[in-house]
Amino acid sequence: MQVRIKKLVYPGKSLAELEGKVVFTDAGLPGELVEIEPVRERSSFIEARTIAVIEPSLRRVKPRCGHYKACSPWQDMEYALQLEVKGGQVREIFARELRLELAGPEVVPSPKIWGYRNRARFHVLREDGEARAAYHEPGEEHAFIPTGPCHLLPDEINALCTDVMDTTNAFEIGAITDIEVRRSSADGQMLVAFEFGPGTDVPEIRKAFGGLSDRFPVAGVVGLVRDRARLREIPLLGKPFFNETAAGARFRLGPRSFFQVNGDMLLEAVGEMRRVAETVGEPRIADLYCGVGTFGILLAQGAKEVFGVEPDPENLRFLRKNLFANGVGNYAVCEGTSEEWIGELLDRELDLVLVDPPRRGLEPSIVRALAERPVPAIVYLSCNPATLARDLKGLGQAYVPETVKVLDFFPHTPHIETLVVLKRG
Repeated sequence: MQVRIKKLVYPGKSLAELEGKVVFTDAGLPGELVEIEPVRERSSFIEARTIAVIEPSLRRVKPRCGHYKACSPWQDMEYALQLEVKGGQVREIFARELRLELAGPEVVPSPKIWGYRNRARFHVLREDGEARAAYHEPGEEHAFIPTGPCHLLPDEINALCTDVMDTTNAFEIGAITDIEVRRSSADGQMLVAFEFGPGTDVPEIRKAFGGLSDRFPVAGVVGLVRDRARLREIPLLGKPFFNETAAGARFRLGPRSFFQVNGDMLLEAVGEMRRVAETVGEPRIADLYCGVGTFGILLAQGAKEVFGVEPDPENLRFLRKNLFANGVGNYAVCEGTSEEWIGELLDRELDLVLVDPPRRGLEPSIVRALAERPVPAIVYLSCNPATLARDLKGLGQAYVPETVKVLDFFPHTPHIETLVVLKRG
């Protein structure tokens, strides 16, 4: 059957209508006539997959990656259309969930739309006795798509990954299940992590990859041993960390440290946070999901005091190293979760709260505490506009949104990063 696509809806489905029912399918640009195959039918909607594009849009382009559906399924549309769609989706979610009509929102494009990712993770897929790097198939946990060079990655990461797979095959290493590569924008050094199970012949892996640092600027190679649900690090070559810079600050990062994958867009977010902080003067700042300290360290210079909340032991270890490396003395490390610390922090007469939570958004207790005891300003950086809208609804009794920006951290993908500045109402 054929349908005409009306729009793209978050998180990446194409929407059409058929005989009074809404149709959600996996591909198709606005205005295109497509052939679909129903997968599941409910009382009010149909789930389908697109099997052919009958009338293509003039805004459709040829994807660069052969595996693009696994790494960045929006490679088939103009970049300008991607930005329009993301802005429209945030506007629609805010109107539906918050009854808030946005004039914009402002959508900030990424300066680089190719080669922008500073890290990549591959599964090692073995077919006919040969190991190949692969990405997860969309929506699948145990199905994979073999990859060639990925155009979202810089050439250096692609070249290193090719070398790693060639070495894996040459030495017939069967133990490695996953590979992660991270690259510093500061000096080009890369950190490589191999994941494998307990009982692996570690000396064999050390021997096989001993020459990697002769061929590439590699800071180190680390083994991540999965023992039940726990990962244990084993240094294999060089250092188990690398150094990164952002806005003049230095950060030491390990193989599992969280750091934004798009450095240019990180600076956009930090610039907005600094703008808000400067309106206060010398603010007391709480960073409720501080990780290795990125935002708090970058705002510390103009602050009276910064409180960074973090429960993860590895993040805490790198956080303390980063505070020392940057000479930050007005930063209090709060070990534990934000739920545990929020009450005590609100006793400190905070001026600004920074939140950059995972996709699930803020815990309800955090929303309640901030709503019941409002601070002058909150900067909320969200990677999920649906949970963002839910949290803003809870905060709405005490705050009004001053700024809403869509920051395109992830070109060619449906992922949306939204920055909202809330002021006490």
